[in-house]
Amino acid sequence: ALLHRNKNCTAIWEAFKVVLDKDPCSVLPEDYDLFIQLSKHPIPRDKTLFWENSYLLVNSYAENTRRFMPVSDVLYGRVADSLSWCRQNNSAGLDYQSCPASEDCENNAVDSFWKRASVQYSTDSSGVVSVMLNGSEPKGAYPVKGFFADFEVPHLQKDKITRIEIWVMHEIGGPNVESCGEGTVKILEERLEQMGFRYTCTNDHLPVKLLQCVDHSTHPDCALKSAAVSTQRAAPLYATGSASLITLLLLALVSGTQM
Repeated sequence: ALLHRNKNCTAIWEAFKVVLDKDPCSVLPEDYDLFIQLSKHPIPRDKTLFWENSYLLVNSYAENTRRFMPVSDVLYGRVADSLSWCRQNNSAGLDYQSCPASEDCENNAVDSFWKRASVQYSTDSSGVVSVMLNGSEPKGAYPVKGFFADFEVPHLQKDKITRIEIWVMHEIGGPNVESCGEGTVKILEERLEQMGFRYTCTNDHLPVKLLQCVDHSTHPDCALKSAAVSTQRAAPLYATGSASLITLLLLALVSGTQM
């Protein structure tokens, strides 16, 4: 919605095709510099949303930039979202089917692209910055070696960011592996503190939890407590069936009006 309309799509495509001149395992992040420079645009203040192991939930909650603008909704991210590509063998075209992945070689076309995109996205972030982590991930909510840790956190601009909000979300019916102040989340908190950032950490951020519960309205994990309805002591907050769903939708509407 906020993408600049004066972009030269032909020039952007030509810059993206730089990988056609490189071996599929010899593509470096800086090979995408021109592509990023041609396609980048401002990220609205307070709309940055980083993530690890929560791609679908992040994009559902962002709702096509209405709430947030994750990297997959920035122009350079949208071009490559969910795609795999590299140079075709014995051809000048792009291969979208049989390209090397992370386990095959470090400098593959896709990983190098997202490393460069992550750096740009982080550099352009401002105001209140949010990050959604998966507290049900068996290996830990915050991968200490990953795109967020290695290419986004180091490039956060302290003079542009007022606060970092960490949301540790747990899957409905899933395990509670880590929460705020625990395990890898604690490592992230300590790292941000050492870098001089103000931060908060919330377990199961309510607006996101409500979205999760749309498909699990009768699950015990969705028996949420909310100050908005805490005065209604005469009736149970969450019943089964449609009553529970209605309550969730009402809470979602209230939450939406407060954003």
